[in-house]
Amino acid sequence: MIARLQRDFHLAMLSLVGIMVLVCVTPYAIYRYWDGSYLIAAVDSILVVSTLAAVAYAWLTGNTKAAGFFVACMFCAGVVIVVFGLGPVGLFWTYPFIVFIFFLVPPLRALLLLLLVLVTLLLLAALIPGKIFLDGFQLVSFVVTSAVTSFFSYVFAYRMLVQRRQLESMAAQDALTGAANRRQLDQALEFAAGSGRRSRHNEIAMLLFDLDFFKQINDSEGHQAGDAILVELVQLLQKHTRMSDQVYRFGGEEFVVLLEDITQEEALAVAEKLHAVIDKELRSSQRTVSASVGVAVLAPGESWEQWLARADAALYRAKAQGRNQVVMAEMGNPAASKEATPAPCS
Repeated sequence: MIARLQRDFHLAMLSLVGIMVLVCVTPYAIYRYWDGSYLIAAVDSILVVSTLAAVAYAWLTGNTKAAGFFVACMFCAGVVIVVFGLGPVGLFWTYPFIVFIFFLVPPLRALLLLLLVLVTLLLLAALIPGKIFLDGFQLVSFVVTSAVTSFFSYVFAYRMLVQRRQLESMAAQDALTGAANRRQLDQALEFAAGSGRRSRHNEIAMLLFDLDFFKQINDSEGHQAGDAILVELVQLLQKHTRMSDQVYRFGGEEFVVLLEDITQEEALAVAEKLHAVIDKELRSSQRTVSASVGVAVLAPGESWEQWLARADAALYRAKAQGRNQVVMAEMGNPAASKEATPAPCS
């Protein structure tokens, strides 16, 4: 549970808001029932129950965006009802509400919801003078202080969002090539293998690429030339695959392409196409560059480690048979693979 909260910032914030609402609002709901303010007590109770239900939904489904937006809308309605019911005393609840809402939805959406709440309160104050604000000075003071609080909350939330996205990008991408990194690959493989039984129409394939004699290129032409080849390889793989396909750097000069919703025959055809593209377009200043490719389609009930082992075994077979070729792994047998599209060794 802790690990999931560490990975999912929005889920952590939503859970924190749920705890704060439970701890802070529940006592007031009990007091309002005891005091006879049944409408406000009911609103407080609904806010607590709906927030906890949304948090539970987010934990079960992983859909934190929908849960956060639902809670934000409930807060908007709740704060208007509370302020209208309690009058000036209820205005104090708007300030923690302003802060909470920026943890639930994106900054711009939060700002628009706050504007909607503020306009609603001002309309109610105009329709029923003295119900919400004691006088015009209190109204102006509330508008100014709530606007300032909203503005600084927006600036902080927006900056935090930008920095978090930058950190997530740095943590997910290989710094040199821009491909997704090994950590992302492990998560993708684990998710694919654990996402349930797959039918023929939603199989997923792994293509494992390894550049042939890459060390010789580094030794003879320098690491800068080698780095340029790796960058160009990723660009070629991304250019000649679908938007839904993902390219990962497995390590060194090895790369993985995951192909979703594809059959074994289609995966082999894609691997052969990419192999031909590399053989035709990828070259250093002194030589052409070739690649060996191992292909493995996820088998029913197979773990991601077994799946990766079969792809690696197919790649090893391609290397052992002379490199510069595609080899398809046999289903369920890491040691067995069948050769496809051999090409002259480079």
